[in-house]
Amino acid sequence: MRRNPVMAGYYIFYFAAVGIYLPFLPLFLTYSHMNTLQLGCLMSIGPLAGIFAQTIWGILADRYHRSKEYLMLALFLTALICFLFSLAKDFSTFACLLFFYAATNSPITPLSDALVLNTLKDRRDYGKIRRWGSFGFALTAALGGLIFSYFELSWFGAIEGIILLSCLLWAKYLPNPRDITPIASGKPAPFTSVTKAPGLAVFLIITMMFMIPYNAYSAFFGWHMQTLGASRFWIGLGWTIAALSEMLVFSKGNTWLTWFPPQKLIVVSGCIFALRWLLYSFVQDYHWIVLLQISQCISFALFYLAGVEYLNLLLPAYLQGSAQSAFNAVSFGISAMVGTSGAGWLLGMGDIGLLYRVSALLTVGGVIIALTFLKKK
Repeated sequence: MRRNPVMAGYYIFYFAAVGIYLPFLPLFLTYSHMNTLQLGCLMSIGPLAGIFAQTIWGILADRYHRSKEYLMLALFLTALICFLFSLAKDFSTFACLLFFYAATNSPITPLSDALVLNTLKDRRDYGKIRRWGSFGFALTAALGGLIFSYFELSWFGAIEGIILLSCLLWAKYLPNPRDITPIASGKPAPFTSVTKAPGLAVFLIITMMFMIPYNAYSAFFGWHMQTLGASRFWIGLGWTIAALSEMLVFSKGNTWLTWFPPQKLIVVSGCIFALRWLLYSFVQDYHWIVLLQISQCISFALFYLAGVEYLNLLLPAYLQGSAQSAFNAVSFGISAMVGTSGAGWLLGMGDIGLLYRVSALLTVGGVIIALTFLKKK
């Protein structure tokens, strides 16, 4: 099988699982009688575990050159944990399951990205592969809205687990970088080689300031829509539109990265993020919020594409597993932990508008730092 179609198919399957998990986990927890404070705490437990887990998995994958093998193990373990969700009945059980879920699931995205980057002839073609992940997400987010309109949310874990097992079967056909990229002789570079890269610390600070608001939005989007009277169908539709819009940016990623350096794209995405959160803070009609989901393409998708490319230019191929793990640990680990718990606290102090206005201010701070300090060359 040709490499690119296989990798594209893999992204469809994996992000199809994400398309069930991300939009419907908060609804599943609410269905299981968790209140907003418990919801915020539970949504922050997984990212906390993921901060350390994906870093460890990434280091091991780079050290032993086993990206594909570690990836398949992570998929298998995550699928098993998903089937246990339906057995959970109380806060402590959910906390335990979400901890182990994050420990096995969090390394999947960075390991997948590192595998693809080390396989492609031109790394700027990453977006052409990643866009199929957005398609898979959109597909199940839309179908999930329909499925959970007719079936109980107690089926959430089983559906997620089945999709991940299907992804595991497809992953067997992924190319293995060990068979494509020669392994460097001598001892592998330590993780400190990644952490000491010039410009990395500033980039990760900017990532936090962009992604803390984004993770807060992701955790409470469904809850927000429900408070405005939206059905599960409209919630799924909102996520679907966001995912489909990402394909516009990922499809043209090579062109964008040829015309503009990733630093400029990071600044543009931050400006759109800030405007997006400001609009969400004032809109009170869920139909308009669904329409505003189109801005996902030039906020999140553009930032993620530019961030991956920035690390591509900053670090060599043999450190990409660790580099992408660090990027994801900050994006969906530290930022998610702070964003979800902070969002729960802010919602306890005021309405959803306060959360989005604080998000806009934090993002503007990230844009200022990017313009001032981000490494230019």
